[in-house]
Amino acid sequence: MNNVPRQELANIDLWLKIGAIDYDRAKTMARPHINALNEKSRKIAKKHGVKPRLVYFHNFVR
Repeated sequence: MNNVPRQELANIDLWLKIGAIDYDRAKTMARPHINALNEKSRKIAKKHGVKPRLVYFHNFVR
């Protein structure tokens, strides 16, 4: 399993919390990684016939 998007999101979250980047920049940087995770979630949910659990930026950085 490839955890690169999750690791990148963790790095972005860390940079946001220490003040290296602002909220809007972090959201822009995280968008492609979150979209990739959500796409994977949609595929798995479709395979099993359930509703996907999507990742949202504001929930991720809480």
